[in-house]
Amino acid sequence: MYSSNKRKKLWREEKERLLKMTLEERRKEYLGDYVALKTIPTWMEDLKSKSESDGENAKEDLQGKKSLSEKVSLYRGDITLLEVDAIVNAGNPGVFFCAGTMITPAKLI
Repeated sequence: MYSSNKRKKLWREEKERLLKMTLEERRKEYLGDYVALKTIPTWMEDLKSKSESDGENAKEDLQGKKSLSEKVSLYRGDITLLEVDAIVNAGNPGVFFCAGTMITPAKLI
């Protein structure tokens, strides 16, 4: 096993190496499939596509939700395949079914 200081040094070196890489270079190092965040529609884009198929009723839902709905995406699937820097469980022990919170790469925000 590595000592604590050695692990910290190794992590710092790896972090710096990853931060210097472009997105394409990082993707070459992925071990399997991934889901890019730009392929997941925002809540607003999802509402717009539904409003086109539902007619006028959904247009009222779009009003007043713009700021949050343009920033939030809803994803159903294996969250471990998402191309994000971290997945954080934001629930507490009293919550039985809690969802993870995704931390997106700073370049995408």
